[in-house]
Amino acid sequence: MCRFVFLLLLLLSITSTSFAEENVFEEKDGVAYYHGDPNYPAWSMGNRVGAVADLSSAYIVEENEKWRLIGFMSFPIVLHGMGGMDATIPLEDEWRECWFWQKIKTEEFFFNRDGHAGNKVEGKAFERELNAYRMLLDAAEANMALVGQ
Repeated sequence: MCRFVFLLLLLLSITSTSFAEENVFEEKDGVAYYHGDPNYPAWSMGNRVGAVADLSSAYIVEENEKWRLIGFMSFPIVLHGMGGMDATIPLEDEWRECWFWQKIKTEEFFFNRDGHAGNKVEGKAFERELNAYRMLLDAAEANMALVGQ
């Protein structure tokens, strides 16, 4: 019985240290950056999963007199705890393309829903997304200027 308890305690201590929390985000001016790199802001944080954007990949997909569609690459990250900034599993191999809309006249941002502008991004709950969308828009405009479009 003593060996069983010892073995159980040993396994628990090994398991808990192998999944130790790692704070992979650094906050600067209200924006959380992946490993402190200003090219990788966190743009979405839920209870258990977040997302990191790549500013260098941002581009303007389409634009007309009313709307602008911005695309960028992102990867998910599994978070430890309820909305905590300590990540346990960065899923860098699961890059995906994401989009959001900007209404040109009002400069408001909207979520992408099935290729169309969805709900308006607003309020304190979406502050992180709004900051990231502004950064992504600036990066998209700069990236498009670099390629001469």
